Amino acid sequence: MTREDLAGKIAVVTGAARGIGAAIAQRLAAAGATVVVNYRGSEEAALAVVAAIEAAGGKAEALQADVSDAAATEALFKDVLARHGGLDLLVNNAGVAKDGLLVTMRDRDWQRVLDVNLTGLQRCTRLALHHMMQKRSGVIVNLSSIQALRGGRGQANYAAAKAGVVALSRAAALEVADRGVRVNAVLPGFIETDMTAMIQRRAGDEVLARIPAGRFGTPDDVAGLVLFLCSDDAAYITGQALTVDGGMSAQ
Repeated sequence: MTREDLAGKIAVVTGAARGIGAAIAQRLAAAGATVVVNYRGSEEAALAVVAAIEAAGGKAEALQADVSDAAATEALFKDVLARHGGLDLLVNNAGVAKDGLLVTMRDRDWQRVLDVNLTGLQRCTRLALHHMMQKRSGVIVNLSSIQALRGGRGQANYAAAKAGVVALSRAAALEVADRGVRVNAVLPGFIETDMTAMIQRRAGDEVLARIPAGRFGTPDDVAGLVLFLCSDDAAYITGQALTVDGGMSAQ
């Protein structure tokens, strides 16, 4: 019997307009949480996620903010606290990729990936912790990637940022465990999303051959683990980096 009952919880999911973030938002809402669907520019997609949640009987709203923008991110968390009176769950999912070989990578592509995937995540985590530590409870789940463990040709910026997410999550977990706050990282493997569509078209068979499970992952595969980590079933789990990759990282 599981304890994945999030009734009364307020959750923020960044980058939740599509893909993994949308699946996470819907799973948290289905478990009873009121979910803030954060988006940067895809308002229509974010509103569609909210509509799907509400059609299923859940509660959600869409709030815009670019997590790489300090002022916008601070405004987002102030808005959430003002609207809902608290924050219980934060899922840092927002991310971008700007692939290119390191030797020819432009500074702006390096910086953009770090600004969103690591610095933005750090900022959201810090703002959430200000509230969670005061009330001595809360859960933060940070989306990393198996590229943090394996690297990836043409993804030096992405791999570096995602490795930083793992290190940040572990350090933060140690700092706040005695305040009743848990912090974990989730490392998806090859998940079928808009971000991986081009890779699947170009080298799908090659990638599939490296996955022991024999299939690509789905956003819901990741969302299931995130839901577990947000639930009381995971009450004694913090500072961990958990892979969802069909066995790729076990090789």
